[in-house]
Amino acid sequence: MRKGMILYVTEGKEDVPLQTGEEILETARSLGVTAVCVASSEEDAVHGWYGLVTKGVQQVLFMTVSYNAQVDRFESRGNPVRLCG
Repeated sequence: MRKGMILYVTEGKEDVPLQTGEEILETARSLGVTAVCVASSEEDAVHGWYGLVTKGVQQVLFMTVSYNAQVDRFESRGNPVRLCG
């Protein structure tokens, strides 16, 4: 089963780089996630969900995060929630 995750940025939205780094993919793989979408608005999250599902992802998870530009990292603000699958 392919899993995807939407990272919804609640703090530091303006500092998130346009290209997501390899670190995100490494972290995602360690969680068993094969695809990641970074969203900074509700509309981005919906588009990300649709994009993951149309790419064949059977289970979509959603997690709120903050972005710390000083260390170039996403920091979890809660547990992942299963949206579908």
